[in-house]
Amino acid sequence: MIIAVFDLDGTLYTGHIGRGIADHHKTHRTKRFLLYLYLSTHYPFWFLQKVGLVSDETGRSIWARDMGWLFRGWRPEEADAASRWITKNYVIPRLRPNVMTRLENHRRSGHRLILLSGTPVPLLTAIGRELGIEDVVGTPLRIHNGHFTGTSENPVCQGVNKVLRLENDLTGIEEVQWSESWAYADSYSDLPVLERVGHPVAVYPDPALATISKERSWEMITEGQE
Repeated sequence: MIIAVFDLDGTLYTGHIGRGIADHHKTHRTKRFLLYLYLSTHYPFWFLQKVGLVSDETGRSIWARDMGWLFRGWRPEEADAASRWITKNYVIPRLRPNVMTRLENHRRSGHRLILLSGTPVPLLTAIGRELGIEDVVGTPLRIHNGHFTGTSENPVCQGVNKVLRLENDLTGIEEVQWSESWAYADSYSDLPVLERVGHPVAVYPDPALATISKERSWEMITEGQE
């Protein structure tokens, strides 16, 4: 089996899933206390990342780990309704046409499509459903008495843990031909995923990933390229 793994933020589309959730909560006037608490306590990590005091992977992991706060108290059906709104109103309008062309080419080639992201699983599932992708690997959220608790299951789906979660989800399925498989990502923090396959593709890469991609002669997708 050949797989084609796609990162979400910055790769398949141009936005950041946290902003999509924020748009939903503001528009529907729901969970705004949790939203502003999340933003006020996590933006400092963004600044620390920018000045190099916190690694990009650590910062991303913290953002992804605590994104479950924004689902706290919802039943799964409520989370799904919100996720469908975010998918339709935030994600779909920002899809990258050239990357979506690649995705459809893989589909036509019979490759198994996988969305791999730190995004909470309920939201990633809704996005995958809209794109016709059944296999999603994200950050699971804990449920107690039928409601999301606001906490995430460890390990958060970031960095090397993306590979661990991906491999775990593929256990027991038809053997993966890793050397023939593909991965698409935009961030240096996704290096472990790109290194796992035979065909890594840097999509609108950040400076660190662009440098490595050039050194290793990896394919890059940038503006105007398919």
